[in-house]
Amino acid sequence: MLSSASRVLPRALRSLPRTNPLAPRAFSSLPPGVDGGIPSDDSGRQVGRRGAELEAEKEGIQLFNDQPVTPPKDAGTYDNPILVPSGDAARTVGFIDPITHTPYWFNLRRGDVHYVEQTGLYFKMEELK
Repeated sequence: MLSSASRVLPRALRSLPRTNPLAPRAFSSLPPGVDGGIPSDDSGRQVGRRGAELEAEKEGIQLFNDQPVTPPKDAGTYDNPILVPSGDAARTVGFIDPITHTPYWFNLRRGDVHYVEQTGLYFKMEELK
């Protein structure tokens, strides 16, 4: 014979609200600088060269030259290298291989002529004043 408690307990459990284990969860508040879950401005989180670049942009200054260098048609030989402008003693230069479309990077130093085997061209830094 079943006790009355054993018959009442299943009915009591059925009357409890069910919780969905896959229910969506939400944060009660968003961190500063976040609008609807998407960061609106990352300048407070950037450091180093990127942080300096963002600070300069606020003042209307372009800190780094990211424009491509289009050399004259006869440039690229040892006697007439492609000139890359820079105000620093060294500069990182990149190019895209025309066949494989792979980006390559190399460092230019003031006074040196650099040969790039993938393109067969010579590069030299042009000092900005």
